[in-house]
Amino acid sequence: MISFELTEEQEIIRSTMREISRDALSPEARRHDLDGAIGTAVLDTIWQAGIVQAQADRESRSPVSNVLVLEELAAGDASVALAVGAASGFVQAVTDQGSEAQRAVFLASLEGDRFAAGTIAAMEPDFVGDVTRPATRVLRSEDGFTLSGRKTMVPLAAQSTHFLVIADLDGASDAFIVDASATGVTIEARQALGLRGLGLGEVNFDGVVLPTDARLGEGNGADVQRIIDGARVGLAAAMLGLSRAVMEHIIPYTKERVVHGSPLAQKQKIAFDIADMRMETDAIRWMTWKAAWALETGLDATRLAQLAYTYAGERVMQIADNGLQSMGGHGFVEEHPMEMWYRNARSLSMLESVAGV
Repeated sequence: MISFELTEEQEIIRSTMREISRDALSPEARRHDLDGAIGTAVLDTIWQAGIVQAQADRESRSPVSNVLVLEELAAGDASVALAVGAASGFVQAVTDQGSEAQRAVFLASLEGDRFAAGTIAAMEPDFVGDVTRPATRVLRSEDGFTLSGRKTMVPLAAQSTHFLVIADLDGASDAFIVDASATGVTIEARQALGLRGLGLGEVNFDGVVLPTDARLGEGNGADVQRIIDGARVGLAAAMLGLSRAVMEHIIPYTKERVVHGSPLAQKQKIAFDIADMRMETDAIRWMTWKAAWALETGLDATRLAQLAYTYAGERVMQIADNGLQSMGGHGFVEEHPMEMWYRNARSLSMLESVAGV
């Protein structure tokens, strides 16, 4: 039986994250967008909250709780939410599927008080491709592996210490931990339409020589679909948070904005759009929570994760567009966050497998 009633602990988590989002993220979101980078102080604040580090504890980790965290963070700044999601996804993959030696090495980096983490590199420049069938290739060698290919839209590309690269090995998808400073790794900044603070970049792997222990899980290999399922649920949660931010901004705005003698909220078209926003936001939430519940209970979450991710991607753009239209000319100027949210929604809907729950 599925219950959508949160536990007392989850209510506390949501309340705490909402407070951080309101006080630390929302006021800085525009600056992150203009600067093209998330402030170090903000990342350190998130790091010190222990969100990423908590992913190393398989016993207490909860995908449902992680969804709550990403929703609240994305309501304040979607770029920060995905930065946390990418770092969390890396830690989850190493914790769940890494060898004992890999866990010892990479989880030790979580002990500091400054943001320092790896990220997921799954997307490739060909947007018609399938992340489960990467063009990036790994060939076996006498001493290990050789990695060649390109990954795009990689979060925090220039700030990450390691990349979890999804690549083809012997005709099947696998995952490899690659040091960002390895010979043959080059990083190019890419300015996206939205999520500019996320530091999205393209990472090129030109014949990168990898030791045998770079393969996630070493001899056992990795369950890539499991990584992708968690990432899709994480993205759905981020799109949920952004959708909610739009809705919660538009409702008071249209109540206060008077046009032709009456508040905008009383115009039939606007009222219907707001009603749609509420229904669609709730639908994204229930689908995302259900997929997270499947992950938490050990069920096959692939279908539910795909449905939540796909629906959220479609609806977040519709919600952002309705929000923009509801504000008229005000929606297109930087004095209001709506134009930034619209750009973020478009970029979010294009991303794949860059976060984790």
